[in-house]
Amino acid sequence: MKRHILILCTVLTAFGLTAFGVVNWNDSKTNELGTTANEQVVMNRPVFGPKEKEIFIEFDFDVGPRFNPIKKTKLDKVRTIADFLDAEVVASIVTLQSVNVALVENDQQTNVLETGVFETGTTATLTDGQLLLLQSFDYSSNFLVRAHYRKKNGNTGILVSDYRSPHLTIVPEKQAVYSYGKEAFLYYLREESKEVRANLNSEDLRAAKLSFRVAKNGAVEVIELERSSGYPEVDQKMIELISNLPGSWKPARNAAGNEVNQEFVISFGAMGC
Repeated sequence: MKRHILILCTVLTAFGLTAFGVVNWNDSKTNELGTTANEQVVMNRPVFGPKEKEIFIEFDFDVGPRFNPIKKTKLDKVRTIADFLDAEVVASIVTLQSVNVALVENDQQTNVLETGVFETGTTATLTDGQLLLLQSFDYSSNFLVRAHYRKKNGNTGILVSDYRSPHLTIVPEKQAVYSYGKEAFLYYLREESKEVRANLNSEDLRAAKLSFRVAKNGAVEVIELERSSGYPEVDQKMIELISNLPGSWKPARNAAGNEVNQEFVISFGAMGC
């Protein structure tokens, strides 16, 4: 099908967006998937034309690092659980029972401590082993810090057990940037998947995830479906869309300014994924 050029301001008008360029993924100093308002997006069909079949099923899209991002330069400076947990949580801890630092493989959170890539401690100050493990992780590595503790119940004053388990992804100091911006990226996925999503059953739709890597040269590679939506045709369409994504990528850079690979994850399917 012959591709048409869509003017980005048309996208803005159609969706009522007032800000479209710089996109912040939990890092106000880094412009991920940033763009300028006069750039264009390549699509298969124009925005305006015959009214297409409306899709009433809620279908979510998002893209970014797998978990909450943390820069490697910041990770190298952490020393205690206070560097990972909210101050309110830290203040509520009466006795600390254990602190685990563990690598998370892909998106698997169950039995993660059985992988063998973890270190355990019993104090708020991270052990030498935990610090060495954290510093050994490379960009796009995913890990968790799980603190088990006892705190006072706010109503009864009785000590109760609780835990926090923040999951984080190590990101480069300058993350990879998509030439047309995050909103254009998600708009492309929504529009180009409409046909395959037209007759889905919400009861069968699941939360799905697809990962890809932006290489040092800006190429999109290693596209992998990690969790199916429950509809193989939708999964395949998402892979095709990423494989044929218009535009280009500015690769990520480390603290020294060298280009590095970066992984991104696309969540799609059931709301809440």
